[in-house]
Amino acid sequence: MAMDTIEKIREAELASDNAEKDAVVEADRIVAEAEDEAATLKVKLTKEAKAKADALLQEAGAKSDSILKDAQAQAESEAKALRSEVGARKDAAIKLILDDLTA
Repeated sequence: MAMDTIEKIREAELASDNAEKDAVVEADRIVAEAEDEAATLKVKLTKEAKAKADALLQEAGAKSDSILKDAQAQAESEAKALRSEVGARKDAAIKLILDDLTA
């Protein structure tokens, strides 16, 4: 009977050792899988962030071009108005000088 008990204890110890080894192997597998998933997720998120950044850059470029075109059109309009005003004042100045000379 004592031999049976000792044998059962040895079997239990062996089973415990095997279970511990299996647990370590399983833990290593889980960690490796998690690391792989993390690397894949990192690559995916990096690609998504780059795509969003590129889209924002394109949008900013388009807005910049639009603002620049609007500013250029406004400047051209103001320059045209100033030229017209200068022309009108020039004619008035010439008339004023001629009036002074003939008076």
